[in-house]
Amino acid sequence: MAVFFAAIFAVLAYCLASTVLFGGPFQALALCTIWSDRLGLAYWPALVFCAMLLALILTKLSARSGMPRAMLPAFFIVISMGFSAVLVGSYATVQRARIVEKFNPDLEIRSSVFASFRNAPRDFQFFLHGAALKDCNAYAWSYREMGFYKLPPNVAVNVLPPNWIEQCSLQRTR
Repeated sequence: MAVFFAAIFAVLAYCLASTVLFGGPFQALALCTIWSDRLGLAYWPALVFCAMLLALILTKLSARSGMPRAMLPAFFIVISMGFSAVLVGSYATVQRARIVEKFNPDLEIRSSVFASFRNAPRDFQFFLHGAALKDCNAYAWSYREMGFYKLPPNVAVNVLPPNWIEQCSLQRTR
């Protein structure tokens, strides 16, 4: 019976952590499996592994300090997912800042990497991770490429801030 409760707590913990951190109960699994190529950040799987090791250490310490055995798998899941999101998210933010600095745009906006975790993988919508304007050319940020790509004017007028569109007289081409 204890194994049954441990499994229930673990599933509930995973669903809650995945929804809070990644926007849905299946997002975390999808990001680590079928969508793993959508983050072009080098070494991110190693950071996830490190987060899991840290979570394992904390879980062992919690077991020794008297945490009920049925709660240990749930505790491990929540801690490892939280550490993973923070480590990978922080690393991605630092790397993006370095790349943006080298790109040296005239204007720039950024969505947080955590907003990207929650919104980006949805194929039916366009989520703007970040945008830049350089010499009145519009660019969008890609985590897959870990760099900027040029936005076609037809897209730029739909996603860029109105003052950018006005400042550079961006117009649809069709």
